[in-house]
Amino acid sequence: MHEAKLVGDLVSEVEKVALANAAAHVERIRIEIGALSHVTPEALKGHFEILAQGSPAQGAHLDVTKSDDHTAEDAFDVRLVSIVVGKAR
Repeated sequence: MHEAKLVGDLVSEVEKVALANAAAHVERIRIEIGALSHVTPEALKGHFEILAQGSPAQGAHLDVTKSDDHTAEDAFDVRLVSIVVGKAR
C-alpha cells in the first residue's frame, strides 16, 4: 500500500513535468531508494506499470537503484532523481 501512494505521487509529478515541457510522453525516470527504506525496486516498478497507464509516464523506462549507504541523511527516503521527457507535442 505504501508503494502505491509513492508511485501515485510520482506519476502526478511526472505529469506536471511533461505538461510544463509540452511533452507527449516521458522517456526515462530515475529513482533512488535509501538504504533503510522498506520500499523495494521490484514493488515500485510493479506499481508504476499499473498506475502509469494512460499517463505521459506510461511506457517510460523506470531506473530504480537502492543505495547501500546506511548512514546517509536520506537513508529512509525515496528520491526522484531525474525525468527525461520526450519530444514536445
